[in-house]
Amino acid sequence: MGYNIRKHVYKNGVRRVLQPFVFLLLLQKAGAQNDSLQPANDSFKKKSVFTVKGYVKFLEQVSFSPSPVEALTNQLIHNRLNFLCRPGDHFKYRLEIRNRIYYGQLVQQYPGFATLVAPSEGTFNLSKNWINQNAVLANSTIDRASAEYTDDKWDITLGRQRINWGINTVWTPNDIFNTFNYFDFDYEERPGTDAARIQYAFNSASSLDLALSPGQTSATNVGALMAHLNKWNYDFQVFSGIYHQDYTAGAGWAGNIYDAGFKAELSYFTPYQQPSDSGTFAASVSFDYGFKNGIYVLVSGLYNGRANDSIPNIAKLTTETLSAANIFPFRHTLFGEISYSFTPILKGSFACMYSPAGNALILLPTFTWSAANNWALDLVAQSFYSETGHSYGALGSSIYLRVKWGF
Repeated sequence: MGYNIRKHVYKNGVRRVLQPFVFLLLLQKAGAQNDSLQPANDSFKKKSVFTVKGYVKFLEQVSFSPSPVEALTNQLIHNRLNFLCRPGDHFKYRLEIRNRIYYGQLVQQYPGFATLVAPSEGTFNLSKNWINQNAVLANSTIDRASAEYTDDKWDITLGRQRINWGINTVWTPNDIFNTFNYFDFDYEERPGTDAARIQYAFNSASSLDLALSPGQTSATNVGALMAHLNKWNYDFQVFSGIYHQDYTAGAGWAGNIYDAGFKAELSYFTPYQQPSDSGTFAASVSFDYGFKNGIYVLVSGLYNGRANDSIPNIAKLTTETLSAANIFPFRHTLFGEISYSFTPILKGSFACMYSPAGNALILLPTFTWSAANNWALDLVAQSFYSETGHSYGALGSSIYLRVKWGF
């Protein structure tokens, strides 16, 4: 074969996660029921013990770098399977798998493409490239595998999960566990992390959130304690902990100024093996407003103290997992978006990013047609411009056509 399976590494990691799920699913199989089988006039509708949901997507990509004459194509078949088991009122078991098949010129010609698709991050490596040859890359990734206990006060989750501490839409410096890439629009669920999380609610307005995520080495550990509270009709949060090789602390809020949404978050990072004067800030702020005629506007700004203001590799910028301590290549960046629903099933939006560094400009138009409850068609473009030498021009552009069927 033309690829290395590495069975002993992957199989051991998957087996540790899957064994308790397999046992639980076999145990609950006899009692599992479907909600749709309940009588329509039944006042008490019992929830299903076991549910399976997911989707299948096809994504066609055409990239120009930078001239349309040098177009490269790529195709992606993307399947997701979400398994959920609820054996009682307090316990929940989740297993979610994404399967992807890439094929085309980008797979063959872009160096390190297979590494970007299957990064070795997390306590366990649960991502596997099954095929990587002849311009074809097949990958399976378990990005959710958790057991959760909840009651009126406590919420305890163990395993691979999504810990979303971010507040803003585009850049989220407070999201130290699962920083996401805004350009990776095809990954709606966002990455997960291997962690233990304990949440305790004092009341409906205040709570504590403790999360610990051990890395493969001591230099990749993440752990922090966050406090939530509501005051003056604003949701506030503050946290402190360790992020990789940094001490970190931050705060954020979400509320309204009149009818406009107002959100902000700030994080501070300083290496614990160096003097404190080497610390840096990352901060983002946003305002959004929905007009009565259906137009929605979002404006956001980012300051990233660790940025070097260098023009990034476009393919790497749009696919790699970002770091909370260095969340974007530019020190100062502005974002603006306007969207409008032309009909109940047709929506369009236009977004752009601008940085003074090299007068970098990124244009992001999108059209979405919701053909049915479980069918959607998206047309997305991403175009990058900047100063190069003594001229200004395109660095590269990509056009995506996506069809999605959910079940």
